[in-house]
Amino acid sequence: MLFCTSLRKRSEWAAVPAKLLAEQQVRWQEQSLETHDLAIQVPRHNRDHRELFRLLLLSASDVEHTGTAMARIERLYHLTGGRQVGIIFLLQEKSPNGSGTIPYMNLQCSLLSAFDMPTIPLFSTRSILDTLFKFQRQLVSTREEIYMPRARPEMTLLPYCFLTPPMPEHPKNLLSDVVHTMGELAGAATTLDGQKCIRSLVSEPGSTVAEDIIKFWEQEYLV
Repeated sequence: MLFCTSLRKRSEWAAVPAKLLAEQQVRWQEQSLETHDLAIQVPRHNRDHRELFRLLLLSASDVEHTGTAMARIERLYHLTGGRQVGIIFLLQEKSPNGSGTIPYMNLQCSLLSAFDMPTIPLFSTRSILDTLFKFQRQLVSTREEIYMPRARPEMTLLPYCFLTPPMPEHPKNLLSDVVHTMGELAGAATTLDGQKCIRSLVSEPGSTVAEDIIKFWEQEYLV
């Protein structure tokens, strides 16, 4: 497992190297990586054949300069012809950018037409190891390179469209049966008829789930 030494110089990712090096079960090595920020092993039946999955770490701050971010993405993608490459996107960072949900969705939209690669949401840097382990388990289950379904890639963000994420599982499942894109959810949460529909769908006695969904989108569009 590898991570790039340049992470130490990026304020939103500076805490990641220490967290990786402190991990007891997996040995991480620090190197100067030219095209990516992390490299994790792709689990295989044949242990003699090892393959790496290369990942970029991006956040709202990184995609402020779209050209720079896209140049990094394009370089990584063409390194392997789009195989075994992806992006981890930080949804919450300690900066004036606040929530990265909207920048994450914008990035996914810009990728769809040109690059077929997974974009993995990361709620905070504290959960990066858990996110990486879960992604590895997905790799184990497929035994092949994994990519997000093209039909609904952005719906991985649904649990985070909530004032105090993650959204509870039951209302999340109810919503995912009705709305099929983040655009549909944003449209529902910001119109009177849509808000009425959300309240009728997920409201329960004593629950503020519906209001927390609606208020999340109010805050996003105010920002």
